Amino acid sequence: MRNLPPGLRRALALALLGVALGGVVLVAWAPWRWIAYQEARLAELEARMAELRERIAEREQLLAERRLLEAALADETLFVRAATPALAAAELQGVLSGVIRAHGGELLTVQVLEPTEAPPFVEIGLRLTLRSRLESLVGLLHGIESNRPLLLVRSLQLVVGEPTARGTGPPLETVIEVVAMGLRA
Repeated sequence: MRNLPPGLRRALALALLGVALGGVVLVAWAPWRWIAYQEARLAELEARMAELRERIAEREQLLAERRLLEAALADETLFVRAATPALAAAELQGVLSGVIRAHGGELLTVQVLEPTEAPPFVEIGLRLTLRSRLESLVGLLHGIESNRPLLLVRSLQLVVGEPTARGTGPPLETVIEVVAMGLRA
């Protein structure tokens, strides 16, 4: 190195100083960059953990709803049981006739509605036309809604008849669509 001209020595010394400083900067920068990378990765993982916690909560809720549904499906009294939808409609007609008579109503007509698929169920529906007093209709609707198998009133239409001389309210002609659920065979 002593044999080199002074300008070349100076350039070589500056180059060695630059390499040394670059090495020091690299030694300081590499861990800082590694820490920044790890912090970014940690933030990503924490966001993913939060997302998974939400999904676990949703999953637990869905599992609880599934258990409730399975318990409801196990309660065979909730559903109409028959070999065919026509037999289920006949059974439903018998149940509703009894409820109507029990509450002092008079069944005028019955129309069986087309069964509707609602997997895993089949909706069995009837359109009933009946005559009753308002008090009887309230009891009848309560009897329908609290019945086993579970019955749902899909629609209700009332027509007020002529008043009677006895001082009681006028009779109501009522058209009710009632639906029951049956499990598909």
